[in-house]
Amino acid sequence: MESKKRKCLVIYNPMSGKGMDDTTIMQYQKILKERGYYVDFIATRTSHHATEIMVNADAYDIVFSVGGDGTLNEVVKGNFLRDERLTICPLPSGTCNDVASMLGYGKDIIDNLVIALEGEIKDIDIGTVNDDPFAYVVGMGTLMNIPYETSSIEKRKMGYLAYLKAGLGTVLKKMRRYKAEITVDGMSLDGQYSLIMISNANHIAGIDDFHKDVCLDDGKLEVLLCNAKNKIAFIKDLLLYLVGSPFSAVKTLKAEDITIKLLEQPENEWCVDGERYISDGNIYHIRISDKMKFLTPKAKVKKLFKCNKKILSN
Repeated sequence: MESKKRKCLVIYNPMSGKGMDDTTIMQYQKILKERGYYVDFIATRTSHHATEIMVNADAYDIVFSVGGDGTLNEVVKGNFLRDERLTICPLPSGTCNDVASMLGYGKDIIDNLVIALEGEIKDIDIGTVNDDPFAYVVGMGTLMNIPYETSSIEKRKMGYLAYLKAGLGTVLKKMRRYKAEITVDGMSLDGQYSLIMISNANHIAGIDDFHKDVCLDDGKLEVLLCNAKNKIAFIKDLLLYLVGSPFSAVKTLKAEDITIKLLEQPENEWCVDGERYISDGNIYHIRISDKMKFLTPKAKVKKLFKCNKKILSN
Protein backbone atom coordinates (compact mmCIF):
# COMPACT_ATOMS: atom_id res chain seq x y z
CA MET A 1 0.00 0.00 0.00
CA GLU A 2 1.42 3.37 -1.02
CA SER A 3 2.20 5.68 1.89
CA LYS A 4 0.22 8.90 2.18
CA LYS A 5 1.92 11.93 0.68
CA ARG A 6 2.78 14.77 3.07
CA LYS A 7 2.30 18.45 2.27
CA CYS A 8 4.66 21.33 2.84
CA LEU A 9 4.57 25.06 2.15
CA VAL A 10 7.52 27.27 1.27
CA ILE A 11 6.96 30.92 2.19
CA TYR A 12 9.82 32.94 0.76
CA ASN A 13 10.78 36.58 0.74
CA PRO A 14 12.00 37.45 -2.80
CA MET A 15 13.67 40.62 -1.47
CA SER A 16 15.70 38.82 1.19
CA GLY A 17 19.34 38.15 0.34
CA LYS A 18 19.73 36.21 -2.90
CA GLY A 19 16.14 35.02 -2.68
CA MET A 20 14.57 32.01 -4.38
CA ASP A 21 15.11 31.99 -8.13
CA ASP A 22 13.47 29.58 -10.59
CA THR A 23 16.40 27.17 -10.45
CA THR A 24 16.27 26.98 -6.67
CA ILE A 25 12.51 26.41 -6.71
CA MET A 26 12.95 23.53 -9.16
CA GLN A 27 15.65 21.99 -6.95
CA TYR A 28 13.40 22.31 -3.90
CA GLN A 29 10.55 20.64 -5.79
CA LYS A 30 12.80 17.76 -6.80
CA ILE A 31 14.21 17.18 -3.30
CA LEU A 32 10.84 17.42 -1.57
CA LYS A 33 9.14 15.15 -4.11
CA GLU A 34 11.85 12.54 -3.56
CA ARG A 35 11.13 12.76 0.18
CA GLY A 36 7.42 12.20 -0.33
CA TYR A 37 6.11 15.76 -0.11
CA TYR A 38 3.70 17.77 -2.18
CA VAL A 39 4.94 21.36 -2.07
CA ASP A 40 3.41 24.80 -2.57
CA PHE A 41 5.44 28.00 -2.97
CA ILE A 42 4.19 31.46 -2.01
CA ALA A 43 6.31 34.62 -2.35
CA THR A 44 5.65 37.46 0.06
CA ARG A 45 4.60 40.70 -1.62
CA THR A 46 4.51 43.23 1.21
CA SER A 47 5.35 43.66 4.86
CA HIS A 48 3.20 41.36 7.07
CA HIS A 49 2.17 39.24 4.08
CA ALA A 50 3.87 36.15 5.57
CA THR A 51 1.66 36.49 8.66
CA GLU A 52 -1.45 36.57 6.48
CA ILE A 53 -0.28 33.55 4.50
CA MET A 54 0.39 31.61 7.70
CA VAL A 55 -2.95 32.43 9.29
CA ASN A 56 -4.84 31.17 6.23
CA ALA A 57 -2.60 28.22 5.35
CA ASP A 58 -3.95 24.68 5.05
CA ALA A 59 -2.86 21.93 7.44
CA TYR A 60 0.66 21.52 6.09
CA ASP A 61 3.08 19.08 7.70
CA ILE A 62 5.89 21.64 7.48
CA VAL A 63 6.07 25.34 6.64
CA PHE A 64 9.49 26.50 5.46
CA SER A 65 10.25 30.18 6.11
CA VAL A 66 12.88 31.19 3.54
CA GLY A 67 14.17 34.67 4.32
CA GLY A 68 15.67 36.52 7.25
CA ASP A 69 14.67 36.87 10.89
CA GLY A 70 11.98 39.41 9.94
CA THR A 71 10.27 36.90 7.64
CA LEU A 72 10.45 34.28 10.39
CA ASN A 73 8.92 36.73 12.84
CA GLU A 74 5.93 37.18 10.53
CA VAL A 75 5.53 33.41 10.10
CA VAL A 76 5.67 32.90 13.88
CA LYS A 77 3.05 35.63 14.38
CA GLY A 78 0.73 33.97 11.88
CA ASN A 79 1.24 30.56 13.45
CA PHE A 80 0.56 32.03 16.89
CA LEU A 81 -2.87 33.18 15.69
CA ARG A 82 -3.89 29.76 14.36
CA ASP A 83 -6.18 27.35 16.23
CA GLU A 84 -4.03 24.44 15.05
CA ARG A 85 -0.40 25.43 14.81
CA LEU A 86 1.98 24.06 12.23
CA THR A 87 5.61 22.98 12.32
CA ILE A 88 8.00 25.75 11.18
CA CYS A 89 11.41 25.45 9.58
CA PRO A 90 13.49 28.64 9.12
CA LEU A 91 15.85 28.41 6.14
CA PRO A 92 18.20 31.41 5.90
CA SER A 93 18.44 33.73 2.91
CA GLY A 94 18.52 37.07 4.72
CA THR A 95 21.31 39.28 6.03
CA CYS A 96 21.77 38.11 9.60
CA ASN A 97 19.67 34.93 10.01
CA ASP A 98 20.24 34.65 13.76
CA VAL A 99 17.65 31.95 14.44
CA ALA A 100 18.58 29.73 11.50
CA SER A 101 22.29 30.09 12.29
CA MET A 102 21.64 29.24 15.93
CA LEU A 103 19.80 26.07 14.93
CA GLY A 104 22.70 24.95 12.75
CA TYR A 105 21.86 26.00 9.18
CA GLY A 106 24.63 27.24 6.89
CA LYS A 107 24.93 29.41 3.78
CA ASP A 108 23.89 26.95 1.05
CA ILE A 109 20.16 27.17 0.45
CA ILE A 110 19.96 23.67 -1.06
CA ASP A 111 22.10 21.98 1.59
CA ASN A 112 19.97 23.61 4.27
CA LEU A 113 16.83 21.93 2.95
CA VAL A 114 18.49 18.51 3.01
CA ILE A 115 19.81 19.12 6.53
CA ALA A 116 16.33 20.14 7.66
CA LEU A 117 14.63 17.07 6.24
CA GLU A 118 17.09 14.88 8.15
CA GLY A 119 16.44 16.77 11.38
CA GLU A 120 14.13 16.58 14.35
CA ILE A 121 11.00 18.44 15.37
CA LYS A 122 11.53 20.27 18.66
CA ASP A 123 9.33 22.48 20.83
CA ILE A 124 10.78 25.99 21.18
CA ASP A 125 9.63 28.55 23.74
CA ILE A 126 7.86 31.53 22.19
CA GLY A 127 7.86 34.84 24.01
CA THR A 128 5.46 37.74 23.73
CA VAL A 129 5.84 41.47 24.28
CA ASN A 130 2.49 43.01 25.22
CA ASP A 131 0.91 39.81 23.82
CA ASP A 132 2.67 40.17 20.43
CA PRO A 133 4.79 37.04 19.75
CA PHE A 134 8.47 37.21 18.84
CA ALA A 135 10.80 34.52 17.56
CA TYR A 136 13.95 35.26 19.52
CA VAL A 137 14.75 38.80 20.73
CA VAL A 138 13.20 42.07 21.87
CA GLY A 139 14.94 45.14 23.24
CA MET A 140 15.70 48.84 23.27
CA GLY A 141 18.64 51.17 23.73
CA THR A 142 22.15 51.33 22.27
CA LEU A 143 22.57 49.35 19.00
CA MET A 144 19.02 47.90 19.06
CA ASN A 145 17.86 50.34 16.35
CA ILE A 146 20.50 49.22 13.83
CA PRO A 147 18.63 46.25 12.26
CA TYR A 148 15.50 48.20 11.34
CA GLU A 149 17.26 51.44 10.40
CA THR A 150 19.73 49.79 7.99
CA SER A 151 18.28 50.09 4.50
CA SER A 152 17.24 47.00 2.54
CA ILE A 153 19.34 48.19 -0.40
CA GLU A 154 22.49 48.32 1.73
CA LYS A 155 21.73 44.93 3.28
CA ARG A 156 21.37 43.32 -0.15
CA LYS A 157 24.51 45.07 -1.43
CA MET A 158 26.79 44.68 1.60
CA GLY A 159 25.24 41.87 3.62
CA TYR A 160 26.30 41.77 7.28
CA LEU A 161 28.80 44.58 6.64
CA ALA A 162 25.83 46.94 6.35
CA TYR A 163 25.04 46.31 10.02
CA LEU A 164 28.67 46.85 11.04
CA LYS A 165 28.74 50.15 9.14
CA ALA A 166 25.53 51.31 10.85
CA GLY A 167 26.82 50.11 14.21
CA LEU A 168 29.99 52.20 13.88
CA GLY A 169 27.89 55.29 13.19
CA THR A 170 25.72 54.60 16.25
CA VAL A 171 28.66 54.06 18.58
CA LEU A 172 30.16 57.41 17.53
CA LYS A 173 27.02 59.23 18.68
CA LYS A 174 26.41 60.30 22.26
CA MET A 175 24.96 57.43 24.25
CA ARG A 176 21.88 57.76 26.41
CA ARG A 177 20.67 55.89 29.46
CA TYR A 178 17.00 55.56 30.34
CA LYS A 179 15.34 55.42 33.73
CA ALA A 180 13.28 52.26 34.00
CA GLU A 181 11.30 50.36 36.59
CA ILE A 182 11.95 46.68 35.87
CA THR A 183 10.42 43.65 37.53
CA VAL A 184 11.92 40.25 36.73
CA ASP A 185 9.96 37.30 38.17
CA GLY A 186 8.91 39.53 41.06
CA MET A 187 12.39 41.01 41.68
CA SER A 188 12.85 44.77 41.29
CA LEU A 189 15.79 45.96 39.17
CA ASP A 190 15.03 49.67 38.85
CA GLY A 191 17.82 51.78 37.42
CA GLN A 192 19.24 53.62 34.40
CA TYR A 193 20.05 51.43 31.42
CA SER A 194 21.77 51.98 28.09
CA LEU A 195 20.64 48.57 26.81
CA ILE A 196 17.73 46.30 27.73
CA MET A 197 17.49 43.04 25.80
CA ILE A 198 15.34 39.95 26.36
CA SER A 199 15.85 36.89 24.20
CA ASN A 200 15.52 33.16 23.74
CA ALA A 201 18.67 32.69 21.67
CA ASN A 202 22.43 32.22 21.86
CA HIS A 203 23.04 33.76 18.41
CA ILE A 204 22.28 37.49 18.36
CA ALA A 205 23.40 40.24 15.95
CA GLY A 206 25.42 37.67 14.03
CA ILE A 207 27.42 36.70 17.16
CA ASP A 208 27.49 33.00 18.02
CA ASP A 209 27.34 32.01 21.70
CA PHE A 210 26.22 35.52 22.66
CA HIS A 211 24.82 33.87 25.78
CA LYS A 212 26.66 30.76 26.98
CA ASP A 213 23.97 28.54 28.51
CA VAL A 214 20.80 29.08 26.50
CA CYS A 215 18.15 26.36 26.44
CA LEU A 216 15.35 26.88 23.94
CA ASP A 217 12.73 24.79 25.75
CA ASP A 218 13.32 25.49 29.47
CA GLY A 219 10.51 28.06 29.82
CA LYS A 220 12.99 30.86 30.51
CA LEU A 221 14.09 34.03 28.70
CA GLU A 222 17.58 35.54 28.84
CA VAL A 223 17.46 39.04 30.34
CA LEU A 224 20.43 41.36 29.65
CA LEU A 225 20.74 44.76 31.32
CA CYS A 226 23.62 47.17 30.74
CA ASN A 227 23.95 50.38 32.77
CA ALA A 228 27.18 51.65 31.21
CA LYS A 229 27.43 55.43 31.59
CA ASN A 230 29.28 56.16 28.33
CA LYS A 231 30.08 54.53 25.01
CA ILE A 232 33.60 53.47 25.99
CA ALA A 233 32.29 51.70 29.08
CA PHE A 234 29.49 50.20 27.04
CA ILE A 235 31.83 48.69 24.44
CA LYS A 236 34.22 47.43 27.14
CA ASP A 237 31.47 45.85 29.26
CA LEU A 238 29.79 44.19 26.29
CA LEU A 239 33.06 42.76 24.99
CA LEU A 240 33.96 41.46 28.45
CA TYR A 241 30.57 39.78 28.67
CA LEU A 242 30.95 38.18 25.25
CA VAL A 243 34.29 36.62 26.19
CA GLY A 244 32.88 35.37 29.49
CA SER A 245 34.75 37.74 31.82
CA PRO A 246 33.35 38.03 35.38
CA PHE A 247 34.35 41.71 35.44
CA SER A 248 31.68 42.85 33.01
CA ALA A 249 29.07 45.29 34.33
CA VAL A 250 26.46 43.63 32.09
CA LYS A 251 23.84 41.93 34.26
CA THR A 252 22.13 38.78 32.97
CA LEU A 253 19.58 36.40 34.42
CA LYS A 254 16.93 33.92 33.34
CA ALA A 255 13.26 34.68 33.86
CA GLU A 256 9.73 33.73 32.84
CA ASP A 257 8.02 37.10 33.29
CA ILE A 258 9.44 40.60 32.87
CA THR A 259 7.73 43.99 33.13
CA ILE A 260 9.56 47.13 32.01
CA LYS A 261 8.19 50.62 32.66
CA LEU A 262 10.21 53.33 30.91
CA LEU A 263 10.22 56.63 32.78
CA GLU A 264 11.78 58.48 29.84
CA GLN A 265 10.84 58.58 26.17
CA PRO A 266 13.43 56.48 24.23
CA GLU A 267 15.26 58.05 21.32
CA ASN A 268 14.39 55.07 19.08
CA GLU A 269 11.59 52.53 18.98
CA TRP A 270 11.99 49.04 20.36
CA CYS A 271 13.38 46.28 18.17
CA VAL A 272 11.62 42.92 17.84
CA ASP A 273 13.39 40.22 15.79
CA GLY A 274 15.24 42.92 13.87
CA GLU A 275 12.10 44.92 13.05
CA ARG A 276 10.75 48.22 14.39
CA TYR A 277 8.20 47.75 17.19
CA ILE A 278 5.93 50.65 18.14
CA SER A 279 3.84 50.57 21.30
CA ASP A 280 1.20 53.04 22.45
CA GLY A 281 2.39 53.16 26.05
CA ASN A 282 5.57 53.01 28.10
CA ILE A 283 5.00 49.62 29.78
CA TYR A 284 6.28 46.40 28.19
CA HIS A 285 5.21 43.03 29.53
CA ILE A 286 7.44 40.26 28.22
CA ARG A 287 6.96 36.60 29.02
CA ILE A 288 7.09 33.04 27.76
CA SER A 289 3.62 32.44 26.35
CA ASP A 290 3.73 29.09 24.58
CA LYS A 291 5.82 26.61 22.63
CA MET A 292 5.99 26.13 18.87
CA LYS A 293 7.30 23.19 16.86
CA PHE A 294 10.43 23.81 14.77
CA LEU A 295 12.12 21.40 12.38
CA THR A 296 15.72 21.52 13.61
CA PRO A 297 19.06 20.12 12.37
CA LYS A 298 20.40 17.33 14.54
CA ALA A 299 23.81 18.93 15.08
CA LYS A 300 22.68 21.50 17.69
CA VAL A 301 19.91 19.53 19.43
CA LYS A 302 21.96 18.36 22.42
CA LYS A 303 23.37 21.85 22.98
CA LEU A 304 20.14 23.83 22.68
CA PHE A 305 17.35 21.67 24.09
CA LYS A 306 16.63 20.47 27.59
CA CYS A 307 13.92 18.04 26.52
CA ASN A 308 16.01 16.08 24.04
CA LYS A 309 13.32 13.63 22.96
CA LYS A 310 13.16 12.82 19.26
CA ILE A 311 9.70 13.40 17.82
CA LEU A 312 10.19 12.87 14.11
CA SER A 313 13.02 12.00 11.78
CA ASN A 314 12.80 11.91 8.01
